[in-house]
Amino acid sequence: MRAAPFGATPGLSDRSRACGAERSDGGSRGTRSCPSRGSRATTAVSAPPGPSPPRLTIDRSDPVHRRLDQLAPGLTATIGLHSRRFSPKLVRSRREIAHEGEPVSGIWILRTGWAALVRHFADGRRQIEHVLLPGDPLPFEREASYPATIVALTPVTLIDLDGPWVPDAALLDAVLQRHTMATFHHLLDATARLGRQVAIERFAHLLLELRDRLRGVGLATDTQFRMPLTQEMLADTLGLTSVHVNRTLQMMRQQQLIELAGRVVTLLLPGELAHMADYPSQSTSRVAMP
Repeated sequence: MRAAPFGATPGLSDRSRACGAERSDGGSRGTRSCPSRGSRATTAVSAPPGPSPPRLTIDRSDPVHRRLDQLAPGLTATIGLHSRRFSPKLVRSRREIAHEGEPVSGIWILRTGWAALVRHFADGRRQIEHVLLPGDPLPFEREASYPATIVALTPVTLIDLDGPWVPDAALLDAVLQRHTMATFHHLLDATARLGRQVAIERFAHLLLELRDRLRGVGLATDTQFRMPLTQEMLADTLGLTSVHVNRTLQMMRQQQLIELAGRVVTLLLPGELAHMADYPSQSTSRVAMP
């Protein structure tokens, strides 16, 4: 099988994988040198504003609205979210959104596109530690630094939720605390995936987690969702090689566990996948927790 659903978008080159992102400040158009951990970099959330894209509104069906309703029921009504107009920030695919150690400035939320917390190694390897989906906040604390570099896996749109329309900063702090706890549970699951599961079990668990998280913001059904990840990105997420990713996908298709059509994933036997991956039932799943 060729990399049909996830190979349509070219993977990062070896050199760009070493850093995982291009510059986000309009500097060099090629890949950037890897900054040392803790060093400052000009990133999407810290770069001076360029030409402003059109302002936008957030309606009740928007992933941001749905995610905030999960994290803090009633907050969207309190701040009148659907009546506000936001100035979005656009970030190209593979560019850094925030660098590890960079101070948090604003409560940026992913409105469209996929991003990831990543760790780069000196020899050029990269680990995608956690995938960020539409509706997810980027920071974990207001008065803190980013604990990991955040890279756009696809073109993304960001909005800053902070502003004078928020009557009490503690409201947004509560959102970040719940988001942090949810992410903590995802990271625990990722640790178990990488440490104890074989390739097909890792895939099954990741696909079910993504389905549940996307379904919570209106971007998936019980059996189908769109996944714009390349095989290389999947390899960096699951701790596998691209060749192993390809073989595992082929195996899952042959066993009629999943169906792939372009970037659309269909879970043909979600119950079997859950059993295989020891994935919690919906009644006990931590993925849907606020």
